[in-house]
Amino acid sequence: MKKYLLFTSCLMLLIFWPIQAQEMVHFAPAATADSHPAPERFTTISENNYFNELALRGYSLDAQGVLVESLDGSQVFADLNSNVGFNPASVTKTATSFTALYKFGPEYHFETAFYANGDINKKTRTLNGDLILQSTGDPLLTATDLLRMIHQVVGAGISRVNGSFIITGPFTYNGFLETSVAASHLEAILKRTGIRYNGSWKHGSVRGTKITSHLSESLRDILFVQNAHSVNQTAERVGEAVGGPQAVERFLVKEVGLAPSEVSLTHTSGLDYNRITPHGLVLMMRHLVSWLNLHNMLPEDIMPVAGVDPGTLHARLTAIEYRGAVVAKTGTLPGTDGGVSSLAGIMYTRDHGPVVFAILNSRGPVNTYRRLQDSLVRDLITECGGSQLMSASAHRANN
Repeated sequence: MKKYLLFTSCLMLLIFWPIQAQEMVHFAPAATADSHPAPERFTTISENNYFNELALRGYSLDAQGVLVESLDGSQVFADLNSNVGFNPASVTKTATSFTALYKFGPEYHFETAFYANGDINKKTRTLNGDLILQSTGDPLLTATDLLRMIHQVVGAGISRVNGSFIITGPFTYNGFLETSVAASHLEAILKRTGIRYNGSWKHGSVRGTKITSHLSESLRDILFVQNAHSVNQTAERVGEAVGGPQAVERFLVKEVGLAPSEVSLTHTSGLDYNRITPHGLVLMMRHLVSWLNLHNMLPEDIMPVAGVDPGTLHARLTAIEYRGAVVAKTGTLPGTDGGVSSLAGIMYTRDHGPVVFAILNSRGPVNTYRRLQDSLVRDLITECGGSQLMSASAHRANN
């Protein structure tokens, strides 16, 4: 979509917000005709206080990354190591979510179905052809769902398959997060329920007559629960459906515009040693807001509202003047990179409109980092004139 019509779609969310000076303003040299205007750099009290708190507590500033910008990218309110890669932990789930939304669409329903490609001899209970499992990677599919469908296959008169057992696409269920592992366990279920066939499963395409199927909830609903509660298993299975960590990386580079050096992913849930720069996260959030806007959606449709929604942000930023003003994704890895805590998303402010931010902390205690993150966000909202009256929680109430 030409990078989602560049940033013009983002600007549809802004109504020419007034700009008020902070403590000090540094103006960059005028941009040339061939370049975008350089962003206006604000030196905020919030930023200084945050850095001072980190230093006073003995946490290395080299282990911290921050970038806070206006939605249109014209103003910078905080910046520290924004081009250095840090572990985003579960904030990675927003990248996985964006990739899935772009590939499938928000109202997409994953379908899992069994097909018979051949004639069924009900006297001998034999399928003279192939039994095909059409799978699109339903991240919520359970063994109970599969058993129901398998019993319907048996009820259709199939106990023996003279052909092959074919799986058409990404397939996961329960805790089996990869197609090969899930398929192996499914074969055992088929045998226990009395369905026999020669050889082992193989990849193929859909053909024949549908016997039974199962549809998931909409993708947007799946992603909201995944992100609000930070469900690793769902994110790994959504990741398998879109093609794995490398597919998410390719999407961020090719479609969003991150430099290849800005991102390195090993897990689509954020487990282990992933890397992304604060700049890359802010760029992704900005494009995500634009994409959602083009599809009549808001960030709070796929991410939790702080202090409002159940999940990892329910008990954070709960004071009345901030409650509902922040939509974000948390990340926590206490045992990785010396302790990782992250927070990235959008804050709704009165004077500067939606503000996009990424705060990535490592090599320290996650509970302390969370308190400092919340303090920085609260202070920034206050410096930006307070929370926007039409906050995230109000947006959701009106939907």
